[in-house]
Amino acid sequence: MVYLSSTFSKSLKRSFGKGPETCNVILKGNRFYVYMRNFITPAEEVLIKQDKLELAVNFRTSIINAVTEDYLPEVSKVLGISFDSFFHDWNYDKNTGILLLDHSQLDHEKNLDSTFENNLFTLIENVGSSYHKKPASLKVIKFTQNICAIESKEVLLPLERLVYEKGNADLLLQQAWEIKTGYWKNKGQFEGLFNRLIEDMFMMWDYKNNRNYLVFIFNKLYIMN
Repeated sequence: MVYLSSTFSKSLKRSFGKGPETCNVILKGNRFYVYMRNFITPAEEVLIKQDKLELAVNFRTSIINAVTEDYLPEVSKVLGISFDSFFHDWNYDKNTGILLLDHSQLDHEKNLDSTFENNLFTLIENVGSSYHKKPASLKVIKFTQNICAIESKEVLLPLERLVYEKGNADLLLQQAWEIKTGYWKNKGQFEGLFNRLIEDMFMMWDYKNNRNYLVFIFNKLYIMN
C-alpha cells in the first residue's frame, strides 16, 4: 500500500510540478480510496486568489483524469482487482482531496447496526431533500473509525441527466458545489449521529450510472456528551 501511495504522489508531482504533502490509501472490498492533503499548486493558488475557482477545478480535473487513467493498470496489477471507474472531489478551502477507484461488478457485505444505519439514511434523506432528488437506494460501503462512505443510487432528475448528456459539465460542477455546501451546513447533525467530529466531507458524482458517493472523514477525537 505504501508503494501505491508513493507511486500516485510521484505521478501527481510529474504532472502538476507538485505532489500532495500526504497521500493515504485505503482498500476495502472492491474500492480503493486515496485521501490527500495540501495538494494546491502555485498555479491553482493564483486562480483562486483571482476568484477563478472553476478554472482551477477544471484544470485539476483534466490532469487528474489523465494521471488516474495511467495509474489504474498499476493499481489493478498490484491488488489483483480490475478497477473500471474512478471519481474524485476537492476541497480547496481545506486543501484536501479524495480519489475513489471502483469495480462496479463486485461488492461485499457490510455488517452495521440496522438502527444506526436507518437513522443515518433518514438523516441523509432529510438533509438531501433540500438540495437534490431523493435516492432510490442508499448503502454504506465503508465504515471505520476514520471514514464512512455511502453510495446513493438514482439521484438525478431528468433535467440533470439531460445536462450531462449534452456535455454541460460546468453547470453540473456548480450544482455539485451547492449540494456539498448544503451538507456542510448540516455537519453538526451528522456529528451528533456518528458521535465523531467530522474533519472533512466529499461528494463524488457518477452521472453516467446515476449515483453518488458521500464520504465523511472523521477527526481522531470523539464528541463528549
